[in-house]
Amino acid sequence: MKHYVPTNDHAHLAETKSEKPKREHQIEIILAEGDARSSTDMLVEFYRALNDLSDDNTYVTNIRTIADGAAGGPLHWAGRTAIFWGDIYKNWQLTAQDRAWIAQILNLSPRSVLVGGAVFVLTHTGRQTSAMASVHPNFSAAAQEVGLIDSGSGTYLSQDSRTHSASTRLGALRLMSDFIAMDHGEHLADSVRSYIGLTDGKPACTSQLATRIIRRSKADPMVRQVVEKMQNNLEDPLRIPDLSMALGTSTRQLQRRFLDRTGVKLLTTYRELRLERAYSLLLYTEMSFLEVSAATGFSSAGALTRAFRDHYKTTPESIRNRRFAGSISGCAA
Repeated sequence: MKHYVPTNDHAHLAETKSEKPKREHQIEIILAEGDARSSTDMLVEFYRALNDLSDDNTYVTNIRTIADGAAGGPLHWAGRTAIFWGDIYKNWQLTAQDRAWIAQILNLSPRSVLVGGAVFVLTHTGRQTSAMASVHPNFSAAAQEVGLIDSGSGTYLSQDSRTHSASTRLGALRLMSDFIAMDHGEHLADSVRSYIGLTDGKPACTSQLATRIIRRSKADPMVRQVVEKMQNNLEDPLRIPDLSMALGTSTRQLQRRFLDRTGVKLLTTYRELRLERAYSLLLYTEMSFLEVSAATGFSSAGALTRAFRDHYKTTPESIRNRRFAGSISGCAA
């Protein structure tokens, strides 16, 4: 049974007996004021849940306030995540010493997250020029004044993969779960989300291909209808004459209109929709290769493998493996 032992007043570490040592990851939670410490409980619990579910990794959370001791050098920040834990009410007001301290951390930490009002540290460290971030509505006017661009979403993954943001603390938990998926695979991320109640454990498989096709056709009614019909018949694919009959048009007219409106062939799109669904089932479910093949209209697992090699230049086995391993999990400790 696992139990939690604070190594000091600032750190929380889940300890468990294991035959091999776990890889340790340090999370620095940075507050503007010391009296906000209790607000970090939800974040500490998030990483405790992650430790509960991870066999190979241990996350240690350290809580500190701005300019509390030296910022630390490159060796200290190697592989360390900095979370600037703000709220939706206060814009962080910083002294010159605070700004220098934060700038050093942003420069050294490979992954930083700005939450709520902490997003304004970008304006205090010379990074606000054309900077984009997730900005809470309470701070919209202030963000415009200093040149921060609101991403328009609750979380924002920066293009440089270093300084990310969440408009709220709850949004920050979703962002942290996205990092788990990047580092360790979707399986562990889904498990943590379900474990702490972020999701019901049943990820949706929304078709990005269908969305692109319909958008490209400018929501053409016939294109929308045939795409919906194809999506509803992936397990037992319909023939094009059956599709045209269902839509009350001729086979030739359906194929020509689809090509004119989307720039791609109808039959090619149908096959890609089946492959996309197979990809999602491999990544997000425990279904066997044979079950995935049957669910997406392929005659056998071998036929699915050949189609995957042709379209994705990879195999179903490789996609399934990604469910259980992310970029960190695949690295040596």
